[in-house]
Amino acid sequence: MNVQSAKDSVESTELSRLDVYVQIPFNHLRFEKDFNNFKASYGLQFVVRNEQREIVQTKEIDRQIEARSYEESVSSRLDFALQTFMLPPGMYTLEIISTDNTSQLKYRFTEKFTAKDFSKPNFSTSSELLLDTITTGAKGISLRPILPASLSLLNTSFGIFQELYHVHAGDTVTIAMSFTISKPTEPQGAKFSYLMPPYRRVNQRCAQDGDSVYYRQDSTYIVQRDGMLQLFQFYPLPLLGSTFVKRTITTSHDTIIATRKLWRRDKNYLTMPTPEEITAALRYIMREEEYDSLAVLTGQNRLQYIKNFWELHGGTQRQLEFEKKVMEANALFTTCFTGSQTPMGITYIVCGSPDYVDCRGQYSENWYYNIGDRASVVQFRLVYPYIDVSNYELVPFSVSDILWQYFLDRWRRKK
Repeated sequence: MNVQSAKDSVESTELSRLDVYVQIPFNHLRFEKDFNNFKASYGLQFVVRNEQREIVQTKEIDRQIEARSYEESVSSRLDFALQTFMLPPGMYTLEIISTDNTSQLKYRFTEKFTAKDFSKPNFSTSSELLLDTITTGAKGISLRPILPASLSLLNTSFGIFQELYHVHAGDTVTIAMSFTISKPTEPQGAKFSYLMPPYRRVNQRCAQDGDSVYYRQDSTYIVQRDGMLQLFQFYPLPLLGSTFVKRTITTSHDTIIATRKLWRRDKNYLTMPTPEEITAALRYIMREEEYDSLAVLTGQNRLQYIKNFWELHGGTQRQLEFEKKVMEANALFTTCFTGSQTPMGITYIVCGSPDYVDCRGQYSENWYYNIGDRASVVQFRLVYPYIDVSNYELVPFSVSDILWQYFLDRWRRKK
């Protein structure tokens, strides 16, 4: 979140404040039992570079977390961290490296961003911050933020906090909020073939603008004093699935429009995949004739077929392991489409967690898998870079046939 800050006391220049929110899933850390509890720790390294790729700021933090049971240690619970940077206005690149201190597994994330120049006299706004709740206490107002990926955990509503700058006493500010959905369309070239990595599964719906408004709210405020206006607003939760959110802020001087896409999942399936998602995921490890036989079945007949399949390929334990991967793929990769049906989600289900991830933000992401003394890479690239949803496809012919077959054989091996 990018907000206005005070002037630098040494340089007497206006600085821009960047608040970076990070969430780490418990099930991506390695916990060790310590008496009756389970403990884990990880480190976060932040590196900020300017346009010349020079390092301008670095920060490191170490987090110690504790789970009360084994079930909690492997759950989808998240550990939350916040880091703040004070920067002159300009273009930057932020690199975040997380390291599990026990397993030494690393994840690297890189993102370009702009630190806004709030010193100009024209009307401007901070970034939006999604909220869970607002509490008041002796120290004032406290905000509990929530990242878009966790929106499905809320029960009744979500909030938005935002600051407006360079407003004048007596000005009228109107905020128009609308929720829109788009008609579902099937991705072109989505046919999947057994033994073939999920190439050409581009989610066209991520690039679609909404075409059916189902909620609209207009709010009007009178500015009481010159300078800054803080907005705390709550809205009903969006419909299940993908919603296109448009926020228009209008004053007597200017209009600012911001858009984003939010995904909300059915709470009944927050901790488990739906039967339809399990069936769809089985396509990636079944032969064509096996999946065709499954697809025509319904109800108990379909569940029995799945049970019979797993009895031949590892039993109940492996079935539970597979369905857990589907659940995790939904939690990790859902944006405007179900995570377990995206190229990243499919790769995660079939191949599991990569040994190392090299994330290049708006450009590409590489997953490395170690098999013996050989490392293989699975390459993803961003499609539709002009929208604010990270939607990746597999780089054509980037996956080794040997790698893919190795992981398919692991799922299909006998007891």
